Amino acid sequence: MRRFVAIPACLSMLLLAACTASVPGADQAAKASIESLRTPLDAGSCEKKIDESDPDSTPYLLCPGTGGFTLKVRSVGSGRKSVDVVDAAQQAHPLNLQEVITRSMSNLTGDAEWRVASRDGKQVPLALILHVQARENSEDPETVTNTYTAVARLSPDSVCVTDRIPPEAKTPGQILTIADSAETRACAPPQPPLSGNGPAQP
Repeated sequence: MRRFVAIPACLSMLLLAACTASVPGADQAAKASIESLRTPLDAGSCEKKIDESDPDSTPYLLCPGTGGFTLKVRSVGSGRKSVDVVDAAQQAHPLNLQEVITRSMSNLTGDAEWRVASRDGKQVPLALILHVQARENSEDPETVTNTYTAVARLSPDSVCVTDRIPPEAKTPGQILTIADSAETRACAPPQPPLSGNGPAQP
């Protein structure tokens, strides 16, 4: 006959905890499921269009995106550029970079970076990272004074800029961590109105 040895209750709890503990590297694997995809914002890669609803027939660029999104790069004032995120339903969500990033003259630089998660076999964009060159010295409007990083969330019920990151304030890895949590972050407040002629502070 087989003999069964009773296992003390405390040892049973230890074994149960060992069996249910998270597998080493599971958190890293979850983070690894979010990746970056980059799309161009330059005139050569985007489609030039005319805003038919604008009496001035203002041109804009319609740039490729991912996951059903496209980006509309448009003028929002003298020497200022901003972006509208256009979803799969063709609804435009203005990011208002001229209010939440810098009120000075500005333009976009580099590519758009999308943080994309794999969910149920589909790629779902979670956040968008843009780089905004600001010319904050009105006495020298041709000189770029700061390049800010704008992080925007792309949740189904809200698209907005969540973070305005001054140059060198965060490492590239920290910026990605911020972007990956954009779904839970509040929309960024507007910047104060311009005053004086000197360069603005980050």
